[in-house]
Amino acid sequence: MDSKDERSGRSIDPGLRRKISISDDGVPDSVYVDGDLTGKGGSRRKIVIIDEDERRNPAANPAPRRSMDGRVRARRAAVRRALGRRRFVRAIGALVVLVLGIAVLAVLGSSWFGVRSADVRVSGNVYTNPVQLNAIIDEVLGTPVVLVDTDAIEEQIDAIAWVAGSSVRTDWPFGLVIDIREREPVLSIPGPDGLFRVLDADGRVLDVIDGWPFEYLLLTSDDTPNLGVAEFAPPGPTGAAALGAVLTAGIRDRVSLIEVDAAGTDLRVTLDDGTVIKFGAARELFPKLVRLETVLSAGELLPGATVDVSTDEVVLGE
Repeated sequence: MDSKDERSGRSIDPGLRRKISISDDGVPDSVYVDGDLTGKGGSRRKIVIIDEDERRNPAANPAPRRSMDGRVRARRAAVRRALGRRRFVRAIGALVVLVLGIAVLAVLGSSWFGVRSADVRVSGNVYTNPVQLNAIIDEVLGTPVVLVDTDAIEEQIDAIAWVAGSSVRTDWPFGLVIDIREREPVLSIPGPDGLFRVLDADGRVLDVIDGWPFEYLLLTSDDTPNLGVAEFAPPGPTGAAALGAVLTAGIRDRVSLIEVDAAGTDLRVTLDDGTVIKFGAARELFPKLVRLETVLSAGELLPGATVDVSTDEVVLGE
């Protein structure tokens, strides 16, 4: 059955009708072409009819296969190829960076950048045992600078008797810098073996010496054991060392002997003129020193006198 063009009244031969799919918003439209678009059929007018019924009711007329312009397909293919090339280039770049990073770490972690003896600098080591210190340094020599464990080195150095604290840092590309803060010696005490132990304010044994080191205050105490280096003295000598560390220069220069029992309950200081100062227990020393300074400033003491500053009420005696 022929179709008729409502506007022209012409009958349209269904055999000449061609169906074209036009994609706009995803819904295909049916288009019919009246006549030969090539112009060979002799028809001057070419009529294009859009079937609105098929658009309204796609279920009644199955949608035709979508067609895609060749240029669109080519463009999409070109885009996919470009994306693929970008991903490939990025992957190659990441691989190159990874390889270079591993290579750099391998070089830095090799012996080429190991710690050299000539590039190790140490400061503050006046009394620190050189044998112990050098042994610690020798263990680090040849270790790549980037792999040096400075915290572990500090811990080893701090274990040396004379060391109060240390700071260790690397110095690129071959160096190591060690700064040492040493303990302050306060007094010396003889042991049963006749050797003298040098103590700091904490009562730690800094050194064991054959013969009295006269530059330090002399302390005697009952039942003092033969202490080794880096060991701590009993409470009595430790309290006496704490007192020696806080003495003013005027009093310190006059001290000839410090005596204390092992328990630290009876601490005494003898001055160079024979004056004996009783501190009592080796604790709460600051207020006792204040009392002593007050008495000495008054100038009322006679040589060989006794001064008890262990309580708030100072007791003077002959």
